[in-house]
Amino acid sequence: MLVYFATVVRCAPIARSGELVQLDWTRKSVLARQPLVPVNPAVEHDPNPRGGTRGGRGVLVNGHEVIAASYHSLHVFTRDLEPVRQISHGLFTNLHELAWDGDAIWVTSTGVEAALKIDRDGNVIESWWATEDPEIVTRFGLSPEKIDKTQDVRLRFAMASVANGAPDQVHLNAVAVQGNRPLVLLNRLGCLVRLNPTEIVFQDPSIRGCHNVLVTRSGQLIVNDSHHRAIRVFEPSGRCIRTIDLEPLPPVQRLLERHLVTRMKFWLRKHGRPERVFKPLFRNPQAAKPIWVRGLCETPRGTILVGISPATILELDVETGKLLDSFTFSRDLKVCIHGLSCAS
Repeated sequence: MLVYFATVVRCAPIARSGELVQLDWTRKSVLARQPLVPVNPAVEHDPNPRGGTRGGRGVLVNGHEVIAASYHSLHVFTRDLEPVRQISHGLFTNLHELAWDGDAIWVTSTGVEAALKIDRDGNVIESWWATEDPEIVTRFGLSPEKIDKTQDVRLRFAMASVANGAPDQVHLNAVAVQGNRPLVLLNRLGCLVRLNPTEIVFQDPSIRGCHNVLVTRSGQLIVNDSHHRAIRVFEPSGRCIRTIDLEPLPPVQRLLERHLVTRMKFWLRKHGRPERVFKPLFRNPQAAKPIWVRGLCETPRGTILVGISPATILELDVETGKLLDSFTFSRDLKVCIHGLSCAS
């Protein structure tokens, strides 16, 4: 089995802030690597140390090519990661996850709160705008936003905070397709929405900040609960049937032991003890968090791969929650998994 994953390197210069990696999962051997950098137009600086415009985003693979997102483009490679071409659009800004819809691709343009369905040449053939949907605006009390869809917004928010213009009321960061209907994940609301027509699949405030949504071959919906270091499994109706806690797993425990100070920081926050009381201990706050859960895909054998930071991939049995295998790409806390896909 070949695994393809994209990384983000927190705090790194833009030119060295992430890459696309091809991995032989059986041998745990890295076969190829390619940098993922936002170019044409180029992003030269980003004041946001956590991520911002850095590194790779969602990853897709089919029979003959691999597609990986950067901040404002899709980079197309051969299966051996030889560069082929770049696809971009004026409405691509702060891209996150991707999903196949037949031969078309759904792209999450998080900077403008939109899910865009494009053809292989980058033409938009369908779109959904979270802050223009009356159902979502009314239910969550959003401020309706109107984006001029004729403008090129690719660099508009590259160096601006949310307060300086980017909407980011819902942080639409993941998309999947269930049958013939798209699903979009609204990170800030802990909400999954089914489109055409708009329908709330579930809303759970406890999983705000979630990343990735996967529709398995059996029809289950799986969401990465990033803040609680867990995987949530839902029925197609939206009822949560299982939570897989990642923290007790041996590879996770080993990573936590390597980052004891950061682990203590989050324990104090969890139990209501303000960090400012222990200010000397946390004089140099970190931009990266251990066991930040991001990256999710189903393997040909029906298991799932889950990404965590520092850049590590876990293979899990969905029904039992059992850890089957793992691979650590980097032990540097700033190197994080983002996009994740695989193929036989």
